[in-house]
Amino acid sequence: MREQSYFSFFKLGTAEEVIKEFHRTLLYTNRDFKFFVDWQKVKQNVRKYKVSLSILNSLIKNQNFDSQLDYILKKYPEVLPCFPLLLAVRETDMKLVDDFLASDPHFIEYNFSEHKMTQEEIDKTIIFCDKTGLKAFFQNLCQISLEDYLSGVEVGLDTNARKNRSGRAMEELIEGLMAKPESQVRIRTILKQKQFQALANYGFKISHVLKERKADFILIKDNGAVINIEVNFFSDTGSKPQEIVGAYINRQQELKNNDHYFIWVTDGSGWHGQRNEMNRAFNELDYVLNTSFVKRGFLQKIIEEI
Repeated sequence: MREQSYFSFFKLGTAEEVIKEFHRTLLYTNRDFKFFVDWQKVKQNVRKYKVSLSILNSLIKNQNFDSQLDYILKKYPEVLPCFPLLLAVRETDMKLVDDFLASDPHFIEYNFSEHKMTQEEIDKTIIFCDKTGLKAFFQNLCQISLEDYLSGVEVGLDTNARKNRSGRAMEELIEGLMAKPESQVRIRTILKQKQFQALANYGFKISHVLKERKADFILIKDNGAVINIEVNFFSDTGSKPQEIVGAYINRQQELKNNDHYFIWVTDGSGWHGQRNEMNRAFNELDYVLNTSFVKRGFLQKIIEEI
């Protein structure tokens, strides 16, 4: 670490004290009340299929399911993308194995994007609904409109985005810092979630090792300094923190080879069980910060000084 920067800002005298302060101020979680479900996204996703779902409602409790589905698929091919969604799957193209245990398994391809279907495709889709349980769902389980059902499916699918929302919260922390009117940080350009090769558009050379790597943030200061800021949050221990420390040590060295700078902002209770890795990070990286360090103004101070 750049010890003097830490010592002067936090009024601490040793690297051990800095690392202790880092661990003391780690956040248990960065979840807020918006973490669980993006309701606006759910609403928008369901609204896209409102008409198609209304058409498919005719299949609910319908004992002539096959013939009714045959009719629907011929007349309303726009309903096709709904079938994977009713199974909580977003892909419209899929390949399934008919019998996994067979000595010579047979693979069946499905295309659920909207298109005019052949009778063979319609028959195959009717079989798909039977074998996946969708037919039994329509006839025996579904008690409400498909629009309500899909809302529940979308809530479930949206939980996959929670990791992204956790990372998004860290990104907003950095964006908020740059947006402060009283900020003394003189930034010409902020590139977010861009590959390093984007720097070529601003007259900078970048090594072939880095050019296709993606950065959370690339700051270009008025004085020409280029700063890569990476942000993440670890709620659990595991191999990922160990891997990422090594990756960022390499990242910093590559950036230095190009006369650029690297700052890592990380947080989370997962670091409590990774003290050796965090000690390694502080020993090898110039700047390692947590949320508390950022909020206290240390990140802004670093960027001002570079």
